[in-house]
Amino acid sequence: MDEPLPIDTGTTAEGQVPLAADAPVGRVLIDHPVPHLARVFDYAIPEKLAEAAVPGVRVRVKFAGRLRDGFLLERVETSEHLGPLATIQRITSPLVVLTPELLALCEAVTRRYAGTLSDVLRLAIPPRHARAEKAVLRTDRNRSKPKKAAAVTAGTARTADTADSGDTGADAEVPAHGDGLLDRLGEWVVTGLPDGDGPAAENPRLALCCVPGEHPGLEWIRAGLEAARATLAAGRSVLWLVPDHRELAVLSAALDAAAVNAAALETGETETGEADAIGPFDYAVLSADQSPEQRWTAWLEGLLGHSRLLIGTRAAAFAPMPDLGLIICTNDSDSNYLDQHAPYPHAREVSLLRSTIESCGVFFVSTDRSAEVQRLVEIGWLSDITPGGPPRRSAAPLVFVPDEDRDPFAFQRIPSRAWQIMRSALRPGPKDTHAAGPVLVQVPRSGYYPVFACARCHEVARCPQCSATLTTQSETGPFACRRCGHHSETFTCTRCRSHQVRSIVRGRGRTVEELRRALPGIEILESGGEDISTVIDDVPRLVVATTGAEPYALGGYAAAILLDSLWPGPWMRSIDEGVARRLRAAVLVRSRENGGAVYLGDADEAIRATVTGFDPATFMSRQLADRRELGFPPYRRIVELTGSGTEIDSVIAEVGAEVEELEELIQDEDEGTQKAVAAYPISAGDRVGSRLAAITAARSAKKQPQVRVRIDDPRSL
Repeated sequence: MDEPLPIDTGTTAEGQVPLAADAPVGRVLIDHPVPHLARVFDYAIPEKLAEAAVPGVRVRVKFAGRLRDGFLLERVETSEHLGPLATIQRITSPLVVLTPELLALCEAVTRRYAGTLSDVLRLAIPPRHARAEKAVLRTDRNRSKPKKAAAVTAGTARTADTADSGDTGADAEVPAHGDGLLDRLGEWVVTGLPDGDGPAAENPRLALCCVPGEHPGLEWIRAGLEAARATLAAGRSVLWLVPDHRELAVLSAALDAAAVNAAALETGETETGEADAIGPFDYAVLSADQSPEQRWTAWLEGLLGHSRLLIGTRAAAFAPMPDLGLIICTNDSDSNYLDQHAPYPHAREVSLLRSTIESCGVFFVSTDRSAEVQRLVEIGWLSDITPGGPPRRSAAPLVFVPDEDRDPFAFQRIPSRAWQIMRSALRPGPKDTHAAGPVLVQVPRSGYYPVFACARCHEVARCPQCSATLTTQSETGPFACRRCGHHSETFTCTRCRSHQVRSIVRGRGRTVEELRRALPGIEILESGGEDISTVIDDVPRLVVATTGAEPYALGGYAAAILLDSLWPGPWMRSIDEGVARRLRAAVLVRSRENGGAVYLGDADEAIRATVTGFDPATFMSRQLADRRELGFPPYRRIVELTGSGTEIDSVIAEVGAEVEELEELIQDEDEGTQKAVAAYPISAGDRVGSRLAAITAARSAKKQPQVRVRIDDPRSL
């Protein structure tokens, strides 16, 4: 009997292309939007690319008849694929952009949020810009030359080395800081920074709730600068995340002022020899608002170690930093940190994963306290360095709340006490010891109507169960009660049976008209919508701002009038967000020792108690006690599934077969689609995430209807 012919298992390439002598097989992750195709495939490495094909580089390969981008993950000797392999067509760039640390982080985020590695890498690594890359590499070759000072503005970054590289593109031009107010704000916050060691412990894990103190609204910068200085002095790099472009502009101004102070101290141009200079900080800025060239330049500067301090929005959470020592996250509860692209990661969670993978410290500094951070404080993973009771209260403004028993006009939208506070702040009397200053008037922005009425009979809408006032997201619903939790998609007036509603809360325009009539001759500045101010001077004036658009004030506001209830809506964290909104406005006001006063128009007792004592940690600790008992986040993780009811049930059944603790909490139907929210233990997080990702890929391969998966979305409950 004839012997079977031996099977040749040697690696060959299509077209008999000569292959690399060592490890001729490259495992390439294809950048593909389809879940079951966004995975690793084997490709042959041609001899001509043997030296350039290093794990971590970008490559171009043929896939399904067309060229696609990918990342070379590793090189191996053999492949399990039978037959000749397609070859890597070219190396896009010689730079190793997917470092081992970044790959480990992206894989952890993929498991955490049930996504694909390609989706996470798309968020982590910006699109390549050839001109920017050439300029940075040219700078890298000239690193032996004396380094020039960085020229950076809010939302952009460009070093002097880049300017000398011959890049004359329009994107490379960086304007100076606005009208000079940002520069003054930066100088003010840097001056007098304590010359201590800061949190210089090895890999510190800290949480801080800020109060106005000596620098209203800017204590987060002072605390962060002190922590960054200690980390940089130890020879390690710092990543600093902020919620949006306004905080980025203010932080850039402070860092520029630090560099100017350091240069003046070095040349002897300062009036004193005190060590109040803390720099210079050679930093880069990374933000989604930047042009592709600016963003890729800043990302590469972090990768190559040109800048040991990188500041940015959530787009910078994945930015590579050699020998990362500290991640600073400002106001981690801000909704801007939640990415709206699959798999929808939160920058706070990315920072926590990164701190574990890269063995670096984390510092959460904010005006409020998120549930996730407070849980980490209570289990001892984070150390809370918030000032104690008396020091915290003395550094906070004096807070007044409506007194319906003593003030007969307390029901008015701007009660008499609020008018007194405004007039005293704008025009202090002879017995007042504080100086005049601007007054902030916070009004509701678009969002939930705190109070609304029937459009036909004008009767105030009330809950059919407890008779409390109802609130709504829009004129079409949903409608909810804050007192008893009643929730309805439709509204019916109890008086005339109409289904139409109208808002009875006055917006910014009506508020400005009322203030102009009551305070003639006082300048009024509006901030909101398309016209948002970042910083104002200390001239006494009224500043009417919508929630989230409150500008910083030099020296802080003399007073703040926080009008109307800003309840964000019928969801689990509504009071959390209400507290956060109020504190972020109140922290801009001077301390009570400097005459600062706040009039708080909220009727909710939890908001009143928290803002009056400036104690968000205690408030959140009490909230967590209830959520722990009920098994709600952050003590359990949740997954939101959106699609048809049959498909959702199928997915839950497949996951539940492996995770016994999976428990369905809510199922809701809206316009033909259904939503289900299920909870599971934190310990099963990676297992559930990986299983959901595998189910999604399998359904994609079978061309079954997809079910959208979102893990730990704050608005799911």
